Parts: sequence; C-alpha cells; structure tokens
Amino acid sequence: MTVGAVETGTTDAREAHRAFLNRYYGLTHRIYDATRRYYLLGRDRTIARLCTEPWETLVEIGSGTGRNLRLLKRARPQARLAGVDACDAMLEHARARCPWARLMHGFAEDVELGSILGRAPDRILLSYSLSMMDRPGAVLDHLSGQLAPGGELVVVDFADGADLPAPAGRALRRWLARFHVSQLEDPLFAGREAEIEYGAGRYWLAAWLGARAR
Repeated sequence: MTVGAVETGTTDAREAHRAFLNRYYGLTHRIYDATRRYYLLGRDRTIARLCTEPWETLVEIGSGTGRNLRLLKRARPQARLAGVDACDAMLEHARARCPWARLMHGFAEDVELGSILGRAPDRILLSYSLSMMDRPGAVLDHLSGQLAPGGELVVVDFADGADLPAPAGRALRRWLARFHVSQLEDPLFAGREAEIEYGAGRYWLAAWLGARAR
C-alpha cells in the first residue's frame, strides 16, 4: 500500500498532497517494505499468477518502493516494466532499486500510460493503492481505457472483510480509516466483467478486469 497513487482534484490540492507524501515517505521509505509485508496480503500470489500470462509490457500504478516491479523483473527479465507514483521520495528510492524500469510522477485518474513505454500496456497493476483513492470507480474506468487490445487491469487490495469475526472486522475498518484507506466493496466491480479471488475472511481480494474475465 502506498498513498503515492492517491488521486486528488485541483492543482493546489494535488501539490499539497504531494508535499504530504514527500514528508511522510521521506522518513519511512527505507523501512516501508519490511513493515508492510505482514498485512499487505495476496501480493506475491497475484504477481505469480500475472507471470503465467503472455504479456510484454506492464505499468504499476502506485509503484512505491519498486518492490513489486523487482519481483516481476526477476520472473520476467525480458518484460518492459514501468511505474507511476505521486510521491517524489518513493520515486527516487525506486529509481535507485529499479534502474531498468521507466518511472514517472503522476496521478491515477488522468495519467497517460502510452507515453511511458511508447505503447499501451498489456497489463496495469494496482497493488494496495486503489483503496486509497477518492474515486476508485473513475480510476478503473480511466485505466481500463489505457490498456492494449486484449490487456488486463489487475487489482490486489483490501476487500470488505465480510467473513472476518465481527470484532476483527470493525477493528480493521477503524485501523484502515486512520490511513485514509477504504476497503473495496463488491459494487465497485459490478458490470466490469471482473474475475475476483478472495483471501481468507475476505481480508484481501485480487480482481482481474479485461480479457481473462471475458
């Protein structure tokens, strides 16, 4: 999860948010991966499944430290990989770790992905970033239109927790709200021909939108 992909409205709001991200992640980016591994579940499973697919180009929205891009590069060394994030501190950190990736600053709701790799991507990955965006439905609409023909939009993120014990579910919602995170609800994917896999307790989900779902 990185708030580097949070979308905001006006230019002033975006710049204020960008400054906030740089203050926060400027202090924490070096320990981010170590502290998130225990609760950002489903990422490695989703990446492993991604790597069974015949794609050549992938862009991650909210690429953060570059952790996921490094796993993808290891599994698919010939793939062309890119990332978009709204946090300069995270981008600087990721560029040092992923010199082979194309990384750029941007916001999810209006980024033009074709300019990053010179063509529309075969896959777009959002890993624990969509839940931090103000208008996730609008983001999905925009990004789906950026895919190459036959491409897929892949989301792994917090689900609704509906099958967790009630006290645990309430505690999770309160905890996520502190970080401006909203669990992804089923209606978000309604009418999108999505294939959805849920983790235990519906704590997390992986959604595949595009060619596979059809």
